[in-house]
Amino acid sequence: MALAMLLALAILVFVLYTIVTRVLSPTETTLDPYAGTSGTVATLYTSTTGAGTGTTGSSDTAGAILVRPDSATASSALKATLITDFRPTNLLDGDLASAWNEGADGLGVGAWVRFVFGESVPLSRVEVANGYQRDDERFAGNVRVKSLELEYSDGTKQLVQLLDAKGLQTIEPAVEETAQITFTIISVYPRYEWEDAALSEIRVYERVGD
Repeated sequence: MALAMLLALAILVFVLYTIVTRVLSPTETTLDPYAGTSGTVATLYTSTTGAGTGTTGSSDTAGAILVRPDSATASSALKATLITDFRPTNLLDGDLASAWNEGADGLGVGAWVRFVFGESVPLSRVEVANGYQRDDERFAGNVRVKSLELEYSDGTKQLVQLLDAKGLQTIEPAVEETAQITFTIISVYPRYEWEDAALSEIRVYERVGD
């Protein structure tokens, strides 16, 4: 009888110890994949050189030169029609009337395009033209990107909120230099007619004159 009481007492003490330990221990938290990276909101870019209309030279402002990547690849692209295509190199042609449209099922979340440079590039800024900007009908009808993730060659990830607006939007890079950038669609804006997320242009500017 005494042995049974001691055993019951030992079990009770163990249960109480377990409960108290769990209550006093810090609560486990799920790691945020963007922890340590400040969220960025893109700003509309204005220029007297005609950049907002899709025309551009090799340079824009003092201390920055437009640099073209060696390659531009994408997770998918919408099938070409008889009169136009939607390949990722359209993002580099200086024309906001052309676009890369992802071609996967759904709204494009998770779709990506990657720019690879021949060597590490010191970054000044990145400009993005959201949606398919050929005309107002296509801009409103195609899916526009709301949140875009930029991943640099050192593994740094930057989450950017794009505006639901035509024109070029400026992003301040999260790193000083990179050999490649992967742009991934994280979320999109509502109100669309066709389930094809689009970007019309991505311009990367190299920092010079340091």
